[in-house]
Formats: sequence, structure tokens, C-alpha cells
Amino acid sequence: MNKKIVIAVAKYTVALGIVAFLIYQVLTGKDSESFKSVWENRESWNVMYLVFGLLVALLGLSLTFIRWFFLVRALDIDFKLKDAFRLGFIGYFSNFLSLGVVGGDAIKAIFISRERPDKKPEAVSSVLLDRVMGLYALTVVCAIASFAGSQATDGVQETAVALKKISEVSLAISMIGAVVGLLFIFVPALTGNAIQNRLERIPRIGGTLRKLTFAIYTYRSQPVLLICLTLMTTIVHCFFALSVFVIAMGLSVIHPNFVQHLVISPMSNLAASVPLPGGIGAFEVMFSKMYVEGGYDAGSGLAVALGFRLVTIINALIGVVYYLNSRKEIEELPAEIDA
Repeated sequence: MNKKIVIAVAKYTVALGIVAFLIYQVLTGKDSESFKSVWENRESWNVMYLVFGLLVALLGLSLTFIRWFFLVRALDIDFKLKDAFRLGFIGYFSNFLSLGVVGGDAIKAIFISRERPDKKPEAVSSVLLDRVMGLYALTVVCAIASFAGSQATDGVQETAVALKKISEVSLAISMIGAVVGLLFIFVPALTGNAIQNRLERIPRIGGTLRKLTFAIYTYRSQPVLLICLTLMTTIVHCFFALSVFVIAMGLSVIHPNFVQHLVISPMSNLAASVPLPGGIGAFEVMFSKMYVEGGYDAGSGLAVALGFRLVTIINALIGVVYYLNSRKEIEELPAEIDA
């Protein structure tokens, strides 16, 4: 059997195994009633809220495609917004599929490289910086929301303490990231060819570090663009948090307030960045844990997490249409990567 297929099957086994174990743990634990009641009381679901949660998540996802569009256009590459959505949805769907095809980021980079072979390094840098920007904005949203949440937790001391710890860590990461980013922008020597060549010699991670350094070097002359897109990314994470919050209301479970979801959602999405298909398993575990840390039932947290997971899968299915129309080209991508 093909090695890539074996790895993909193993990833699915781990991801779905985590979800199955989490469901089993909740069903056999003290929070089983809260989890079961969500389905048993489905007549109390608010369909309008659930649909709204789906649309808000789709809006947030669309903004990530628009962000990448601006990053590509900043490289003087002829790129249309409809192509950003086409490749964005194909990439998003491929992250869930993860069986015999390359990852979504690779698909986006290679498709652009085909159009402008002379801009291949820059195309890769746009995808890589897009991912880093998304991860950095997670810490910014967490820092602000957890600080605000710790000041107003309705007297729940455990929640205040938990949020305070998260705010301190997130704020530290955000500040360090901001300082390092400014140094990279205003000190060219930190990202020049000499540094890139040295980083490339580091075993295992050298290639990735070189690409990341090149990405920063490529965009360092456009600080205003980077700041604006980072702000856009914080809005993206707010939309995802709003989607989760609305889904919780739609399922009629006892849930944290919106500010607390501004912490729970980014932390869970950060966990979902692990190399599993669509982050399945890691997101659900972190989300349930964060609900418990906030003083809520793990059963309610798991129900909301699974609800949001269904939303992400429905949005990913939009990419099926694009994927089928470009299937022949996508099947050729592994050969291009190996080359």
C-alpha cells in the first residue's frame, strides 16, 4: 500500500479515535446527562441560531481567503479574488480529505507557482506568512479577551484565575511576536540571504525556517499591509468565536458568555493546528477542557464542539465542487512536489 495512504489512514484513525474516546469519557462520566440532553431535547434547538452560526463561520473563512489575496497581490502577481476563493476552498477541503493528496497550503502555493514560475519562492512565502499571521492573531485575541473576561466572571473565582493565566501567557507571546516582527521589518540583516543560508543548514526544520525568513524579507517593505491584514485576522477569529457562541445558544446548552468564547475558540483552533485531518480530535479535546476550566460541563462543551465541527465540514464541502473541477491538476501535484 502507498506510504502516503498509510500515513493518512493512521491520521484519521488517531483523530476519530480521540473523538470517540472523548465521547465515551463524557458518556460514562458525571457530565453524561448534559451531553445526552442536547440530543434528547433537540426540539428546543433554535435552527435560526444554528444557521446563523454556519453563515458567520463561512464569513470568517471567506475573510481568510481575502487576506491571502492581498498577500499575493502585494507580490505583483496577477491574481484574481475568485481564484483566491477557488484555491482557498480547495485547500480547506483538502485539509479534511488528507488522503492521497497534498495539504491545502501546498496546493495553493503550487497553483500560483504554475502561473508565475519566476515568482515561486514568493508564492510559497505568501502561503507561509498567511498561516503564521493566523496563528499570531490567535494569541492577540486570547490576550485581549482573557484579560477582559478575568475582570468580569460573575464571581466565579476559578474562571477568573484560569483566564488571568491565559491572558498573561498570551500577552507575553503577543508582545514578543510584535517586537520580533518589528526587528525583522526594520533590520534587513536579520532576514537577508546570509541568515537564510545559515538557517537552511539546521537539520529537519532548516528548510521551513528559511522559507519563513524569506517570507518576512519579502514583505518587510510593506509594514502597513501586514498590520492591516493582522487586524483583519483578529476579526476572523472573532467571527469564529461568534459562530461557536451562536451554536451554543442554538443548541440550548448552558454556556460561557461571548467574551469567554473569544478565549475558548482561539485556544481550541490553536490546538487544531496539529497535523491531523482538519484538526479533528485536537479541537474537540481543547474545547471541552476549556469549558471545564470555565466552570461548565464537559458534556456541553463537547456538544458545542461537535456542532462547530459539523459547521466546518459543511463549509469544507463547498470545496468539493472546486476540487472535482480541478481534480486532474490536483492529482499531478505530488509529482511536482517530489520534483
